[in-house]
Amino acid sequence: MKKPGLLRAAIAALLPDMARDPDRLAMWVERGNVRATGNAQRGFSWEYDLIVVAENYTGDPAQLFFVVVDWLRVQQPDLLQANSPGFPFEVDVIDARTVDVRMTLPLREVVTAALVGGEWQLTVVAETVPLLPDDTPLRANEAPLASIWARGDDEPFQVAP
Repeated sequence: MKKPGLLRAAIAALLPDMARDPDRLAMWVERGNVRATGNAQRGFSWEYDLIVVAENYTGDPAQLFFVVVDWLRVQQPDLLQANSPGFPFEVDVIDARTVDVRMTLPLREVVTAALVGGEWQLTVVAETVPLLPDDTPLRANEAPLASIWARGDDEPFQVAP
């Protein structure tokens, strides 16, 4: 399973507080299911809920959700289709500045199997072309994510600090 590690890396890259204290970001898999067709291809897919818990999070929760949704654009784009139910979350408000956030991300990874030189070679297949092109980088010069802006009809406006 590659997606949990990829998501952790994406969160750490854009939210340096989570990178400095990795114990505040817990991840585990629940309700896993393996699907295989039983044909000659011999590959399978993992379908599972990735539970992501950010504990004692003091940043703007919109920034955390933005990073996750942006990661989903490439790693699980079907979750962002118009008819998708999205993903559930819970927030426990600790105090005026601190929350615990729990997200449940329904993910899928396809594993192919090929017999190469008498040995099975297993490969986790990357998602197909994202639904939304990545023509705008999230950050410049490896800087941490400091605010989120959106483009309106007239000019950009700030969505989150």
